[in-house]
Order: sequence, then C-alpha cells, then structure tokens
Amino acid sequence: FDTRISMIAAMILAVLAGGQSVYRGTNALFLNLVGGAAAALSMRTVLRRDEGYRYVLTIGAAYLFAAVTLGLTLGWTTRQIGASAGFGILNAFVSVVLAMFLMPLAERLTGVTTALTLVEWSDLNRPLLRRLSLEAPGTYAHTIAMANLVEAACNAIGANGLLGRVGTYYHDIGKLEKPQYFVENQAGGRNPHDALKPGTSATIIRNHVQQGIDLAAENHLPAAIAAFIPEHDGTGHISYFEEKARGGDGAPVPNVADYISPGPVPQSAETAICMLADGVEASVRVLQEPTPQRVREVIDHIVKQRMGQGQLDEAPLTLRDLDVIKGQFARVFASMHHARIDYPAASGGVTSEFASV
Repeated sequence: FDTRISMIAAMILAVLAGGQSVYRGTNALFLNLVGGAAAALSMRTVLRRDEGYRYVLTIGAAYLFAAVTLGLTLGWTTRQIGASAGFGILNAFVSVVLAMFLMPLAERLTGVTTALTLVEWSDLNRPLLRRLSLEAPGTYAHTIAMANLVEAACNAIGANGLLGRVGTYYHDIGKLEKPQYFVENQAGGRNPHDALKPGTSATIIRNHVQQGIDLAAENHLPAAIAAFIPEHDGTGHISYFEEKARGGDGAPVPNVADYISPGPVPQSAETAICMLADGVEASVRVLQEPTPQRVREVIDHIVKQRMGQGQLDEAPLTLRDLDVIKGQFARVFASMHHARIDYPAASGGVTSEFASV
C-alpha cells in the first residue's frame, strides 16, 4: 500500500506486541517501533528483485542503532548488544524475503497490481505481444507509438506512467481475432469492409473489445491492465461506418447502438490518457505534413472532441491536467517526427532526392 498505512500498521503491531504479558518490562515496544518505522519509511515501489538487499540493510541498520542505543542506556555488554542487533538483522532478512515471496498471493487477495507485476507484463516477448507483433504488425506499431505518448503524459501529471505504458500495450489485443479488418493492418489493395454492409463492419469493430476482454481473462491479465481494453474506446461512435450507413445524406441510422462502442468510459487517468493518445496517434498519421503547428491543432481537436462527447466525465482529470497532457503529446510527436540530415550519395548515403538506380 503506501508509507502512511504501513507506518500506522507498524505502530499498532508494535503496541500490541509490546503490551503482551510476556513482553512487559522488556524493550520489545521500542525495538518494534524502530524496526517497523524503518521498514515503512524505507519501502518504495519495487521495480527490481535486487532492491530487497537495500531494504534488508536499511531495516537491519535500524535494529543495530536501536540495540546500541538500548545497550548504552542500560549498560549491556557488547555480547548482549550484538545478540540483540543480530536478531534484528535476521528479522529484517526474513521479513523482506517473506514479503517478496508472498507478494503475488497478496496481489490476488487484495486486487492490487504492484509495479513489479507491471514490469513483468511489460516484457514484449510475452505470448500476447508476440502474437500482436506477428499477426497484427500495424496494430503493434500503433501500440508502441501510443505507449510513449501515454507514459510521458501520465508521468507529467503524477499518474502511474508504468501502468499507462503496460496497459497501452494490451489495449487492442482483441484485434488479434480479425486483424485484417483494421486499417493499420491493411498493406494496401482491397479492403475487406468493401464487401460488407456498414452494420456488419461496425459489429466487427465493436466486437474487438469483447474479444480483447476474453483474451485477457484467458491469459490472466491483471485487472488494472485489462481495464484498458474496454475503457480506451469508451462509448464513442464508430463514426466512419455510421456515416457510411447514413449514405452521405444525413439520413437517420436504424439502430444507433450498433455504431457505439460498448464502454465503459475511462474510469482512471491512465485509461483516459490512453483513449486520447489512441485518437491523436491515429489522426496524426493522416497528416501529409505533420508540422508542430498542425500536430498541436489535431491534439486540441481530439481532446475537445472527447470532452464534448462526455468520454472524460468519469476520469479524475482536471483542465490543467489536460493542458499538460496536450503539451506532452506535442513534445513527443515533435521528437518522433524530427528531421534528419542528408547523407552524401557518393558514399552510398540517402538524400531527400533519393532515387534507386
């Protein structure tokens, strides 16, 4: 959980232990308070297994300090101080080992997804991500580009950038069922939607959300990551096929619900940012000349559009957050679409006027 809850729990447990009859008149309360406080204050987000060594050293040092303090105050011998410090260091080691060992079980019981789990699921060699890269390469490239946008924006507003990146990796896994029906995976030539009715096409697009949820359950994705699958589309309209169903003359669509994503709308800052990045990244690709000014205009348009549709109503984002998010999107796109110098053609390089011979 967090430092405050850990500190309160350590104090309560120290008082309960020190109040037991067998420990009355001993220094158990003081030792447990010092050790527990050191553990609570030293723990941070665990991203690597070797961080456990640092926690053992910190907590062990606290017990050593407490033992020396008590020994000098009560006139203990060096051997007594050493024994007390030794038990404290052993306690630190056992506690950290138990915490790391029990963390997966604790996650399942509490529904909390730790950073260590997110790091594990960020491995691009995971089966689902490997399938995405091989079976839907366009979606995979779109996902990787989005992940850079989402992580930068999340970190800038104080949200969980790691969760944003990992959740974005998996947000479109439902497209694995029919990758050829999504434009980013069509290398050119005939579009399979040309032979379908608009309603059928919209159903295929809508179904990728449920198919993604099914894949997430099948592969035991943590709930925090799986939430990106339905929430990144929210309850937005599948506008391309909805307009196609209208026939271009504005006629009413018989069943509007068939052209609306199932939702829900984003419930967290991370899934809301993923939604915005999804729309922005896809729209910027349409631009023939993605200049910084035009990219910023597209970003402003997408954010304003999603707000007008009510897609951000349940996400914990302020107007100031949205300004920061837009600024981060623009910054990342500026670095992605940077200019490169011409390399001399005489030495086999490529210039802006390159032509194969």
